[in-house]
Amino acid sequence: MKDIRLTLVQMRSTVGDVRSNLDGISSFVSSSDSDIICFPEMCLSGYTTSDPERYALDPDDPSVSKVRDLSDNTDTAIVFGYMERNPSGRPFLKQEIAGCSSDIGHYRKTHLGQTESKVFQPGNSLPVFSVKGVTASIQLCIESHIPDISQSYRSKGAELILMPFANGNSGDKRRSVWYSYLPARASDNGLFVAATSAVGDNGLGTVFGGGMIALDPKGNTIGEYYGTEEHSITVDIGGKLPRDGPETMSNISYFDRRRPELY
Repeated sequence: MKDIRLTLVQMRSTVGDVRSNLDGISSFVSSSDSDIICFPEMCLSGYTTSDPERYALDPDDPSVSKVRDLSDNTDTAIVFGYMERNPSGRPFLKQEIAGCSSDIGHYRKTHLGQTESKVFQPGNSLPVFSVKGVTASIQLCIESHIPDISQSYRSKGAELILMPFANGNSGDKRRSVWYSYLPARASDNGLFVAATSAVGDNGLGTVFGGGMIALDPKGNTIGEYYGTEEHSITVDIGGKLPRDGPETMSNISYFDRRRPELY
């Protein structure tokens, strides 16, 4: 895998205050020297399940275009999200990768939470993206608990899974929950996993807890942070993955040892 620099950001996004949210995104990007910078779930529009159609954005909204322009001007791939207006139904929960060189530069959340399923439309594809020479993919929040998604991405060649969250857990609880399953997503599939959550009040009374973690292909922690203020962490990732080179007991690819015909 190509060596890259990745920045994770936990930031506060106010629902409906797109200008302020865009300013926050711009500030973090301007101070970064990374290849990829990943923001939390729905950072541009803010995240809510209360009348989301009211706050949904069109893909050609000027604020969305400004993030894409920011990516071009800084030569940084920006992973950002917004509630996307859907002319034929309920809004999508959409995460874009500005600066992505793949034909598809976005992911619509495919697996929705109980409340989400009442107000959002699920997406129907699990794409992988070529981003700064790395094959990357996206799992949003609750989807990180579903190993089949990670395994599907691995089968499509993913080297990095980005996991933006908008979750209320904070501090030691956030860390404990992530440690109960995220290392397995990385080590079972032999790829890098990086997660970040929204932080602070969304302006409608919902408070998110923050948290950031990056894991190597063996499930070891490269970097993490669990404070409850806006913050970022930067990690350098890349190098040989378990799928690369001759297999040894210290470089075993568990994914390639599967027997799908039995499952």
